Amino acid sequence: MMQNNNRRLFRLTPIAAAIASAAFATPAFAVDFSGYARAGASTNLQSGGEQTCFGSGAAGHFVGRLADECDTYAEIGLGDELYNENGKTFRFDSMVSYGTNNQGNDFQSFTGGDGGYGGGDIALRQLFVSGNAFDSMPDATLWAGKRYYQRHDVHQLDLYYLNNSGYGGGIENIPAGPGKLSLAFINHDNPDGEQFIQNNKFDVRYAFPVGASTLTLVGIYGMADLTDQQEDAGFEDEDGYFFTAELATGILGGFNKFVLQYGADSMGFGAFENGGGGRVANSNVSGYLESSWRVLDHGVIGLSGNWEMGYSALYQQGSAHDSNADDAERFSVVVRPTYKWSPVLSTAIEVGYDDLQNAGVDSESTDLQKVAIAQQWSAGGSYWARPVIRAYAATFFGDRAEAARAGDGVDGDIQLGVQMEAWW
Repeated sequence: MMQNNNRRLFRLTPIAAAIASAAFATPAFAVDFSGYARAGASTNLQSGGEQTCFGSGAAGHFVGRLADECDTYAEIGLGDELYNENGKTFRFDSMVSYGTNNQGNDFQSFTGGDGGYGGGDIALRQLFVSGNAFDSMPDATLWAGKRYYQRHDVHQLDLYYLNNSGYGGGIENIPAGPGKLSLAFINHDNPDGEQFIQNNKFDVRYAFPVGASTLTLVGIYGMADLTDQQEDAGFEDEDGYFFTAELATGILGGFNKFVLQYGADSMGFGAFENGGGGRVANSNVSGYLESSWRVLDHGVIGLSGNWEMGYSALYQQGSAHDSNADDAERFSVVVRPTYKWSPVLSTAIEVGYDDLQNAGVDSESTDLQKVAIAQQWSAGGSYWARPVIRAYAATFFGDRAEAARAGDGVDGDIQLGVQMEAWW
């Protein structure tokens, strides 16, 4: 009886046999495996319970992300070069993600709900094909599908100040004078009640050398593409635009990036939020910004000896659409010096300050300060070395710390935690 069960276990259907044949016909290590992940555990030493965090991946961490991540998040990417002949190449790339704010148990389903112990969300992030298909432009890349499109970020803030990602297509790295030109068409569907409004975005980028630096100029134009029924129903169809200029310079063994941004009309909040250039608004809701601008400087540099430091400073303003509402304003500065004791051991200290006033009637500014220290064990001595295991302690001060936990506050409390972070 046991032998018969074993034979049935290995009996393949025609479909399974075909899949197995295809799998064994592919080289064992042909697939490119990439990704990002973070997870950990934390507690509040004085007030009890889990740590209180003040940032998130969607909103950014304007006092720095070190010791301010209470979520679990992972991105898993699989891709492969599918064609390479006569100088022409094509590849396929994909990525799914999982995220949850609950770090309190050992079972979390993909679908969430109480039965899954408050599980998180799974999402398709990338699914696209890219290729070198032009004899006259061997360095240019043609692409179509769903992808992260040339994102620019401040890592220590988890702030993507330029992130026009989604479904679309385009050509990257077209030779043009001293630099490279990239053209893209990307959609953004915006929910309005029970309907979705499609917004077509045209993205033009030109990067060229300026002395020892690189200047990147970006213009994004967003246009609502209403159906006849939506036009008859009176839906908003305001166009919008978003501009970015970034000067990147190598300095002190690292880099510095100076950024100027401006957004207006249906993209009027682009220079005030995380994911600049991505979202398009089709209705004037509470907090809507008619325009915004941002100035940002950030980088990572080598200091004397075994010291490295990441830093960022930004100031941004937004003009409220409502004439009775106060304008939005934000100032943030964060520094993270790191000392390397050995190729795998380092200590990081992060100090951050953030002052924010959102657009609204009689709105008031609120501030937040943070001091954090982390002992780190990482795969190498670089500031960017990952994976890393951290043990940290942090404390938060200011208006938002006082208002946390429904007004009970965590101002000056000691937050303790351990975290792993990896990318590959």
